[in-house]
Amino acid sequence: MKKILIYSVIILLFPSCSKNAEIREINIIPAPNHLEIKKGYLDWNNIDKISAPDKFKDVTTTFIEELKARNIHIPASEQVDANKNVIKIIFSENLSKEGYELSITPETIIIKASEPNGCYYAFQSLKQLLPFGTTKNNILLPALYIKDKPRFRYRGMHIDVSRHFFTVEEIKQYIDVISQYKINHLHMHLTDDQGWRIEIEKYPLLTEKGAWRTYNNQDSLCMRLAKEDPTFEIPQDRIKMIDGKQMYGGFYSKAEMRDIIAYAASKQIEIVPEIDVPGHFMAAIESYPFLSCKGEAGWGELFSTPACLGKETTYTFIENVLGEVVDLFPGEYLHIGGDEVNIKSWKECPKDQAMIKKLHLKNEHELQTYFNRQIERFLKSKGKKLLGWDEIAEGGLTKEATVMWWRNWASNTLDIAAKNGNDIILTPDFEYYFDFPYSATPVSKVYNFEPVPERFTPEMAKYIIGIQANVWTERIPNTKRLYYMILPRMLALAETGWTNKANKNFDRFYSKAITQQERFIAQGLFYHLPELKGIEEKVVFTDSAVLKIDIPLNDMKVFYTTDGSAPTPSSKEYTSPVIIRESYKVRIRSYRGNVFSRIYESVFEKQIPLEPVKAANTIKGITRTVYKGKFRNAADVPEKLEPVEKSEINNIDLSGYKKAEWFGMVFTGYFNAEKDGIYTFYTISDDGDQFYIGDKLIVDNKGPHAWNQRKGMIYLKKGLHPITEKYYQGAGGSILEIWIKPPGEEKRKTFPEDWRTTK
Repeated sequence: MKKILIYSVIILLFPSCSKNAEIREINIIPAPNHLEIKKGYLDWNNIDKISAPDKFKDVTTTFIEELKARNIHIPASEQVDANKNVIKIIFSENLSKEGYELSITPETIIIKASEPNGCYYAFQSLKQLLPFGTTKNNILLPALYIKDKPRFRYRGMHIDVSRHFFTVEEIKQYIDVISQYKINHLHMHLTDDQGWRIEIEKYPLLTEKGAWRTYNNQDSLCMRLAKEDPTFEIPQDRIKMIDGKQMYGGFYSKAEMRDIIAYAASKQIEIVPEIDVPGHFMAAIESYPFLSCKGEAGWGELFSTPACLGKETTYTFIENVLGEVVDLFPGEYLHIGGDEVNIKSWKECPKDQAMIKKLHLKNEHELQTYFNRQIERFLKSKGKKLLGWDEIAEGGLTKEATVMWWRNWASNTLDIAAKNGNDIILTPDFEYYFDFPYSATPVSKVYNFEPVPERFTPEMAKYIIGIQANVWTERIPNTKRLYYMILPRMLALAETGWTNKANKNFDRFYSKAITQQERFIAQGLFYHLPELKGIEEKVVFTDSAVLKIDIPLNDMKVFYTTDGSAPTPSSKEYTSPVIIRESYKVRIRSYRGNVFSRIYESVFEKQIPLEPVKAANTIKGITRTVYKGKFRNAADVPEKLEPVEKSEINNIDLSGYKKAEWFGMVFTGYFNAEKDGIYTFYTISDDGDQFYIGDKLIVDNKGPHAWNQRKGMIYLKKGLHPITEKYYQGAGGSILEIWIKPPGEEKRKTFPEDWRTTK
């Protein structure tokens, strides 16, 4: 049934006022670090002027234009009565660079700042106290005092325009959205294997050829998903005919990029360009094949063929490219990528091996470090700082490089950078990759991540300068999907970046985040609706079952189908619990106006209880067989290859292999059901697993994926039931746990007593 969400708000007592007055709640995100509620209120409709000293003229003009876009008109004025009906901006040298003070009294609004960005952030806090658009009612702002400054100096959002391209106007809208929440950096991933998106005059083929592609597997995936979900549709303005072929793509001319940079600066955002080298470089190599070891583009086992680091022409080419990029972008950083390089190409290349020998290097990792340092020296000569993914730490770092840490499973690189005195920006894969589904990275997980590890000393902690969320666009082809993936998770990131740890509170934040949907709707932004509760992926029953859905907002509507089709507002509406008496799949989708959710699926399966088997000579424990190999899926883990180890262990786990990479495991034995009833099994794995009872697949958590939990249900009779658990691990994190919920009991980890194996 539906319920009304209760917001946690600050209750204000006002003197009597017009019954048509609207008293605005204080729902500012990110939460101010110091907030005092005063007596009384300000009638916003009485504000008729705004004044600012010359230092803040430009940022004040931007604020006035932002209000105009919402049909709120306040003229600037050279001289004002400082005591009534005005917004007055005052320079205060005592405030930090991004800090501000905002004072609202019953008569006036006063903002103090030392720099334009602090003034802009005060404006953003003030705007969040206002409704979108004008209203016939009086708007009453609570009298208050805020003194605020950010926790971290780098607060970033990222966008990958290589996998799927976004136009100048779409990037400007993205800037509008993130700047409202005091984000101050936009990292643009401009080049990758799938497309080169920035004009380089010295090498015109980079955009003439490298900016366009025939449809690839990322495009075909989006087109397939778009059949049931319009947020995956590929915009037709990205398509054009070239030499009789339909091509996808686009790029930014230098003039267009200057326009984006200037627009971002007006919103106090610095653009961080990324030119990904020496790997993820296929879009360049396809246009200029001499850059690779063999004079051609191609793929290794996982990643594309990188640039050859044994050729001087590679260094010349990359420096020429970066030279044009540096001249274009006025910001502090240039990001060189540096991740996921296929070093096998260098192992096989005579030129790379000759370079390693000439420079007395130990291996290919040190060759990449040599390259990084050459590029770093070049950037330093241009007044820029090198920024790269955390792989750049593996071969040694200079003091000046800034590390963007993304690999949760490589915590050592975080420690290496901090102990070496390098600035660090945290972009962890498990918490801050917003292309991951909400089931893997819910808002709470984003919000509750603490950027400074407990193990860090104060000296190490000072090198963590900020955080950033990454938005890779393999499955994000348009702005509707883009905002679905970042809203409201970006708000959680913004509060972590700005608000001191002691001032954070998830329940309070989430209530405020719900009220921010007013802002999303008014700006025409798609967003992720609050999750429906009570929907099980699979429900097993013998007679009947109940579909009971908890709808978090009372203006959300829910529709469902049982014939396999995608639910729409024309489908049957869920208004009360539904009795299920036969086996079928229920597909469910929620709507709130024009915004809709993903499709939830719940499989209802009517089962006959599974009889146990007879097994002689069993002992407590489980048999584990280990295979070495680069498996791509749990289903691919073989049972007939020569194993590297076979042993009996106490429980299903990774004991002895937690730090290993590229292997598969098969566990075989019996589950000991202690009573008749429906058992729920849960598997938690990274990179993937499958759990069988007999030949029946119970949990399909096959991967590849980061940490993920799936579950399945089955009706078992008391006794022993044969099981097979298949697990595989690729590069990166590793985890395997099996949990169980026996009939009538709580969910728990499995015990050794749950398993049996033959002697």
